[in-house]
Amino acid sequence: MATKNTRMVWFTCGVLGGLMVSYFWPHEMAFADTDRDAGGSKFAVVTVNTGVTTGDAIFVLDFLTGRLYGAALNAQTGKFNQFYARNIMNDFKLSPDAKPRFVVTSARLNISARGARKQPATHGLVISELNSGMVMTYAFPFSLDPRNEAIETLTPVDGFQFRQGVQ
Repeated sequence: MATKNTRMVWFTCGVLGGLMVSYFWPHEMAFADTDRDAGGSKFAVVTVNTGVTTGDAIFVLDFLTGRLYGAALNAQTGKFNQFYARNIMNDFKLSPDAKPRFVVTSARLNISARGARKQPATHGLVISELNSGMVMTYAFPFSLDPRNEAIETLTPVDGFQFRQGVQ
């Protein structure tokens, strides 16, 4: 009988210990960094981290035109001061009359500038397209300089084929 009581004591201690650990364990918020419009998925919006001490850049991918637009908010001025654009239809080898089906998200890149005049942001964009069966990764330059800049072109980093494209 003593063994049964001992087991119950240990079981109770284990449950209480687990509850205490889960209560005091640091919690991480779960969130998505991309969103689509509610009416038919004609565009997507994604936020991309620009660096450790900086905010995010915001990108909008227009599914109808294949145009990717973005802007970074300067923390010092509270204004958008860096702007980005690229037509990604050619990157995915899509014809202008194609009806693309994109998925877009952000990812940590941590790539070096490799001779560029500006350092790239720590994160970049990852865009997948169903018809072509391709995934492309894009980097963009980021600077803490509060002056307005000209529109920068996003740079393709690399890509891969995840399935055979639809002809």
